[in-house]
Amino acid sequence: MRRFRRLAAAVVLVASLPAAGAPLTLLTEENPPFNYSEDGRLTGMVAELVVEALARAKVPYAIEVLPWTRAYARAQAERDTCLFATARLPAREKLFTWVGPLAANLWGTYGRGDFSGSVRTLADLRRLRIGGVASDAKVEYLRENGVTNIRVAPEDRLNPPLLSLPAGHPDRIDLWVTGYYGARAVARAAKATDIKLVFIVREIPLYLACNPQTSKAALTALAEAVDAMRADGLLERVAATYEKRLAR
Repeated sequence: MRRFRRLAAAVVLVASLPAAGAPLTLLTEENPPFNYSEDGRLTGMVAELVVEALARAKVPYAIEVLPWTRAYARAQAERDTCLFATARLPAREKLFTWVGPLAANLWGTYGRGDFSGSVRTLADLRRLRIGGVASDAKVEYLRENGVTNIRVAPEDRLNPPLLSLPAGHPDRIDLWVTGYYGARAVARAAKATDIKLVFIVREIPLYLACNPQTSKAALTALAEAVDAMRADGLLERVAATYEKRLAR
């Protein structure tokens, strides 16, 4: 894993490798355990795999860490630009060219430790106020399933404190929809540790999502690299390493 970490930088990372197609701009967010900054470097389950795929494909690139909403908009607007880790949903299918899957995420809804409501199905969420992130796949999925009472924030870290606002406050939320693996780290960083998992929404595969005007040569080389990483067991080994780390 140390080899991967040396390849990554927290805000901007530039590689000078022989190109398979045009240089790429890679955009990501702070979303542990898939991609996040640690000791001034970018790491994470998907970040490591993306960097390895780029190295194997010999594609030059730069990585930027941005709030998700900005990164998502840029990936749609700018050629030779890719976004990770991105959930592949029907509404997004034609917006990007997809490479992967690289990993899988679980989506969950979290409430305060004293939350006493009963949530057994997606339909049960319709009567509650849900906090999420703008342009996020989890929010899109809930809306597609009739859950529309959603308050969106530009960054996930802004949501946990809203669970503890007084009743009647216009920004208060009943539940927060987020990634299962990173929820507690995000809550701790926001100084909101009294949370509990209320409901698992779904399991979703995560991809590298590229602007349709991305170099075909680069995309082909990346897809072949990911296939090789799957075949030689690297995807499974990296996932197992992070799952063991999260279990501690």
